[in-house]
Amino acid sequence: MKVKEFEADKKLVWGDAMGNRVYTLSKKDHGHTVFSMAEKIGGLMFPLFARFIPPFDASFEQFAADLKKEGKIMQAN
Repeated sequence: MKVKEFEADKKLVWGDAMGNRVYTLSKKDHGHTVFSMAEKIGGLMFPLFARFIPPFDASFEQFAADLKKEGKIMQAN
């Protein structure tokens, strides 16, 4: 995994040849910041091992909740 793109206070993209995870921060009214996280994985070999990858939904939700708690950040829907 490596950092593929970085814009301070805006965006971080990291990943490898199989996919990327993108974190974004957007400034909104009243000084609020909205956080979003998206992941896209794939590639030619992905179908061979996709069923062995557990869901990360709970981990992503916990990460976003902790970030919101610590940083006073609003989570995107």
